[in-house]
Amino acid sequence: MSPAAASALAPRIVICSAAVGCGHTRAGVAVKQALGMIAPSAEVHLLEALDFAAPWFVRVYRDAYLRLISGLPAVAGWMYHATDGRPGEGGSMAPVERRALRGFVEHPLLASADVILCTHFLCARVLSPLRRAGQLTAALCVGVTDQHPHAVWLVPGADRFLLPSAEAQATAIRAGINPTRTVATGIPIDPRFASAADRAAARAALGLPEDRPVALLAGGGLGLGGVDAALAAVLGSGRRVHAAVICGRSADLHRKVSRLAEGRGMGTGGGGVPEGPTCSVVGFTNRMPEFMAAADVLVGKPGGLTTAEAAASGLPMVLLRPIPGQEDRNARLLVEGGAAVLRPDPGQAGAVAAELAGDAPRLRAMRQAARAFGRSDSAMLAARAVLGLLTPEMEDRALAGRGNRPEPVAQSPELDPGLADLPCVRG
Repeated sequence: MSPAAASALAPRIVICSAAVGCGHTRAGVAVKQALGMIAPSAEVHLLEALDFAAPWFVRVYRDAYLRLISGLPAVAGWMYHATDGRPGEGGSMAPVERRALRGFVEHPLLASADVILCTHFLCARVLSPLRRAGQLTAALCVGVTDQHPHAVWLVPGADRFLLPSAEAQATAIRAGINPTRTVATGIPIDPRFASAADRAAARAALGLPEDRPVALLAGGGLGLGGVDAALAAVLGSGRRVHAAVICGRSADLHRKVSRLAEGRGMGTGGGGVPEGPTCSVVGFTNRMPEFMAAADVLVGKPGGLTTAEAAASGLPMVLLRPIPGQEDRNARLLVEGGAAVLRPDPGQAGAVAAELAGDAPRLRAMRQAARAFGRSDSAMLAARAVLGLLTPEMEDRALAGRGNRPEPVAQSPELDPGLADLPCVRG
């Protein structure tokens, strides 16, 4: 069947990202899941741009960046602020990016798409000139995955921008983006956050203790941030708190925290209940909605997706080691709003989390502040904004059989088939 014939039967939506870290891909997966629930007739594809890039470009763009933020974070921060000027399409780097990503730009899915959603700015930057020149017939949508819409996101060829908040929407408009092209949807997160279990049910499902506060320590997809040092501080606090550590796909972090956790199980001493800290260690998991519902406080880096998930869960945060630039901005907004405290030193962060976990009045205030930031329905809102770029007839076909109301979100901890093996879905 030709692309045109296929599109006549079902609109084709392509979600593009670049796996520099994990948040961008997770946002794309969240929108795909939401589209599957509310638009069953739509054909939705995920496309990883760096899979089709020149190998040298991947090494320079992703691997060098990760080394930069690990070894020279101040330089990364300077670059972030220096490039946050007027919206554009990459400046002097644009020809290099387009040449290196030729395999992505010429992918047949893009040529046959009706709507393209970019959850990484690199994808938006290389596709924007084609959209403006009429060489890309699909509507181009950009989903911003940080609290601040840096200029690299605000490409002139986009038909719609999905922004994390009304404040971010106002920032984009001040930068020159047409207000009619902006929608404040929140950062798209897993739709299961909209129907997560209550604390007691989540703890029972995960096997976490019910007799003490739970501090959730999340290492992120790259294992950055000093979570091992934060765990050491929690375990050294002497407080009656349980530390649940999520290591993701980082085998090195898993080894480090497993050594620290030895002898800190939940039922040591012949089945007795330990008086001091206890610990459990988890590797890769797709059950973060349940873990965040079960926890009293989160310790982790202030990435856009992680903080959006925590806020949607009403989970107070202790933020450590923000990357200068986007994570600094994320952290500042949450701290100023009362949803988080910032302790860049991992040891201090762990000690503060252990203390905070037992401070019920302060936790209640922080939970309320976190919920003010959170949008548990963000993926659904993003999906509807994407569908709104289709023609009325195509949107009707996409929604066929479900009307205009989404079905309840499934409680299963598993992802849709085919999504669980993506390297940056969770970890």
